[in-house]
Amino acid sequence: MRPGVVAGSFKKRPPASSGRPFGPFLLMILAVAIAMGGAFLFLELPFELSAAAALGLVPGLLVAIFIMRRPFAGLLLIYFFMYVRPQDIITSLRPLHLPLLLTFGVFGIYVINVIRDSQKRVYWSGPMTTYAALIVFMVINVFTSINNRHAFDFFRGTTQTIIFAFLTTTLVSNVKDMSKLLRLWIIWHVYLCCKGIMQFAAGTLDGTTGSVGSNFLGDENDFALALVVVFPFLFFSIQKSKSPREKLIWTILTGMVLTTIMLTMSRGGFLGIAVTLIFCWLMSPNKLRNLVVMAFLVIFVAVLAPPQYYEEIASIKNTDEGTANLRKEYWMSGIRMFAEYPLVGVGQGNSPIYMADYINLPNANTKWGRAMHGTIPLLLAELGVIGFILFATLFIQSFRRVYYMVRIPIRDPDTREFIEYMSLSCSASMIGFVVASTFLSALYYPHIYLLSAFCIVGYKLALMAHDQEEEGEEKPA
Repeated sequence: MRPGVVAGSFKKRPPASSGRPFGPFLLMILAVAIAMGGAFLFLELPFELSAAAALGLVPGLLVAIFIMRRPFAGLLLIYFFMYVRPQDIITSLRPLHLPLLLTFGVFGIYVINVIRDSQKRVYWSGPMTTYAALIVFMVINVFTSINNRHAFDFFRGTTQTIIFAFLTTTLVSNVKDMSKLLRLWIIWHVYLCCKGIMQFAAGTLDGTTGSVGSNFLGDENDFALALVVVFPFLFFSIQKSKSPREKLIWTILTGMVLTTIMLTMSRGGFLGIAVTLIFCWLMSPNKLRNLVVMAFLVIFVAVLAPPQYYEEIASIKNTDEGTANLRKEYWMSGIRMFAEYPLVGVGQGNSPIYMADYINLPNANTKWGRAMHGTIPLLLAELGVIGFILFATLFIQSFRRVYYMVRIPIRDPDTREFIEYMSLSCSASMIGFVVASTFLSALYYPHIYLLSAFCIVGYKLALMAHDQEEEGEEKPA
């Protein structure tokens, strides 16, 4: 029998998802390694930046003390710097790598708290074990790749994202905190929408929203992917809202995100949001009402869409022309790399270096350093069969938690409704990510790691709610 709810009890659970003690010694080793790496980076900074960093030690210490007292606030701060990205506006902050420093800093503070409190339990789940295996695999690739520096940079970025996901699963301990995190996450995407809409209205970015940030928000296609990922959380917020006022606000914000995806002129974004909308409707409880809501939103966006948007979307079928044909060649070059390095791939971040040798086009040397423009070919080319198995395992583990979280018996109606909201939103978001990322090199973007963390948190909160209700029943009257 598949593990789950058994005859009204909850004796069995999906494997590798319960909180259990984690070795403080291992966490301490990680913290020492991070501290040594931070000290090395500090010494390598130019004098001006070293002086600025030294001046920031006092406010940094105050922030660290505040985070030590309220670790969840530190997690929110990481989300803020990852999505709002004030370092893109205040350019003098860029060399300080604040998202990196915050992530490892909050993790270091968390490790200190674990070491200080011997009774503290770390919620370690199956996906986190997969993440740990991925980190070990990438460490090996750093030494075997032809360009070690590129491999190390991608390893460092992925490790930062995985630690960020780990902190999300561990520091979110109740429904109230998760609700607050999701609301802020959505608000920051609304801010990015406002930024994108204003850039489109200015008309200086070739008729698109352009880039709204650096890193995983680097162009309009990346931006569309991020909005496809967040869209289900807005749409299902309409369903769970109680008052007409809340429903109206969430409908407006959902329409705003949908409009911004259109303004990106991204064909991958169009396919991603189309599949996401269909899945959201199929999974929604009141299909007739939601069909009306969706029809209204789609008609509203269609009326606002400029003529060039329809021309761009119509070009999807022209797979043998322009960028579509070039993208197919990039994908085939990735398959050729995989055929020659099937087990471990060419190493993270190294496929652009091999591109000129494996692409079948005239003037192939001009394609050196080009991106793969496809997540699956990129995964196969850079991480091989082992990487594919690890990411497939991660998806399966995440979907299993989505499946089981709604099958855990919870009597409290508000908690049960929130768990159902998490399950629907996470599943729709992951499907949207898979479709929209087909045309992007999104393997190392934070979306999949973040969604996996949300699945873990949803399942953890469902377990906690059930166990608390069971304990309440066992207490004598």
